[in-house]
Amino acid sequence: MCGFLTVINSDQNKDKLVSAFDKLKKINFHRGPDEVKTLHKKKYSLLFRRLEIIDLNNRSAQPFSSDDGKIHLVFNGEIYNYIEIKNELKRKNKKFRTKSDTEVILKSYQFWGPDFVKKLRGMFSIIILDDNKKKYFCFRDRLGQKPLFYSKYRNGLIISSEIKDIVFFKQKNEIRENESTALKYLLRGWCDDNKNTFFKGIYSFPPGSIGMIEGSFLRIKKYWKLEIEDNKKFDKDEFDEIFSENIKIHLRADVLIALTLSGGLDSSSIVRKSLDFQSSNNKSFSLSSSDKNEDDEKKYIKEFVKKNSLNHSFFQLNKDIKNDILEKLIFFQDEPVGSMSFLNQFSLREKIHEEGFKVLMVGEGGDEVLGGYNRMFLPYLHSVFIKNKKEIPEEVKKNISMNLGKDFKSIDKAIVNYSKHLSNNSDIEDTTPLKFLNLDEKNISKDLRFYNATKPSKVNSFKSFLLNHIFKRDLPHILRQEDRISMSQSIENRTPFVDHKLLEYIFSIDEKFFMHEGRSKFMLRSIMKNKLPNSYLKKKKIGRPGDPSNLIFNTYYDKFLDFLSNDFSINNYFDNKKLRKSIILDKKNKNYSNKNFYFRALNYLVWKKNFNI
Repeated sequence: MCGFLTVINSDQNKDKLVSAFDKLKKINFHRGPDEVKTLHKKKYSLLFRRLEIIDLNNRSAQPFSSDDGKIHLVFNGEIYNYIEIKNELKRKNKKFRTKSDTEVILKSYQFWGPDFVKKLRGMFSIIILDDNKKKYFCFRDRLGQKPLFYSKYRNGLIISSEIKDIVFFKQKNEIRENESTALKYLLRGWCDDNKNTFFKGIYSFPPGSIGMIEGSFLRIKKYWKLEIEDNKKFDKDEFDEIFSENIKIHLRADVLIALTLSGGLDSSSIVRKSLDFQSSNNKSFSLSSSDKNEDDEKKYIKEFVKKNSLNHSFFQLNKDIKNDILEKLIFFQDEPVGSMSFLNQFSLREKIHEEGFKVLMVGEGGDEVLGGYNRMFLPYLHSVFIKNKKEIPEEVKKNISMNLGKDFKSIDKAIVNYSKHLSNNSDIEDTTPLKFLNLDEKNISKDLRFYNATKPSKVNSFKSFLLNHIFKRDLPHILRQEDRISMSQSIENRTPFVDHKLLEYIFSIDEKFFMHEGRSKFMLRSIMKNKLPNSYLKKKKIGRPGDPSNLIFNTYYDKFLDFLSNDFSINNYFDNKKLRKSIILDKKNKNYSNKNFYFRALNYLVWKKNFNI
């Protein structure tokens, strides 16, 4: 829920600051259309946009202040265990005037100090300004589900839920491109894997951290790390109980909740489990492709909907893409995106918003946390069998071969190649962008290369591989997209698979159970065996609809070429003339092999135009 902006310790004239906040109140209210409030003190100014989810009464409006008016906070997100914490504080004779999780945060801080954050279970970014102790703090949830950005500003700091609010306060000559981030994105397709954004001097506050604000300096310390040492045996009943409880607390809200239903195991498990707690109040939504050549899970979804008597709607994607959709998406994202599927999800959120929903529960994170991608089979086989010099059981070979659609002999060779790859310093997987470089790839600085952190000899190396996806490769970018896409439509996005308590439990289990018997996401499949149609548990994984070819070679084709006629190069790394020529030739020959790099290049150019960089 919500979004905020805080300017702290700035030497800007207070009247000018108040005037700037008043202007900002009139724009960018997608994160909180229900109410916008400001608070100005000698050392800081706060702006808060509210999306009402829990305790819809005005008594829970933010900025929220302590009873003595000496402590103020702004908070974006949800604390799912706020009822349990509130009851604990009540037993300690603490009084409450609201029914919100916001007040629980404030009272928790007053009682436990900054370490209160360790008690929170949820997604959040929080600013607490304590005038009593003359101390200012910021906090971000453990996985970075909710955004928090910061930048130096006139001898102080500016901290915000969105980059565009920070840009609003910057001078035009201060808005510059972070060339390292842009180059890595174009070369690799990766971003959001560290504190650097696409804007030089604007940073993402690290997940699982506390920040102590001193002038224009932000002293940061970690309060959480996901450990993987334990190797418990998988207990189906215990897993079922923990997963069910996790879904139950994610359903806490004073408004109706929508759920996405993709036809895959993750979203279907969430929807099915939610029916145990709220059988008729909520509604599910699915995307359906109009392209007959594109894989579609509609038949599986219809089977599931019928079996569970769901209130459900399909949203059909049209082949005719709106000619301004990328500009709109990047306006809300503030940065380029990594996949065409996010544009489709953006369209789905528009539909959900039209139906009046403020909360959406999704299955993102299941593949990263439980081992659901096909590319994870090789690290699993290497870690569980090859590294330990064990025979791979025939049942495992059979199931993996069926899942990948390959004879296991070819998989055997791939395992050997994977083992060699583990010792390779460079991890560039898609070599397409190298064709358009103006320099030898060896001259690319090492800090722009991703180093595979998985060590083949390390205990739990498969878990280490998953950690890489959770904290570096996939999940941070996915969480960024999901938050901005949903909040663009004033919808709060909830991701139960990214709950830190669930992660801690899952990573305490022996890694051999992640793909036990050669089945991806074995643990989740085990508890859903009698709750989902058998077709769901046996079918191959189908990716989301999202081929960028039509966007590149039709909707945005002329605009793309116009962009390239002007400027594309980052410090002369790329040859835009060569790229332009290649796009024209590929369209003529109907060659779509370069489409993923083209999509990133187009994103990058639209982003530059949006922010006039």
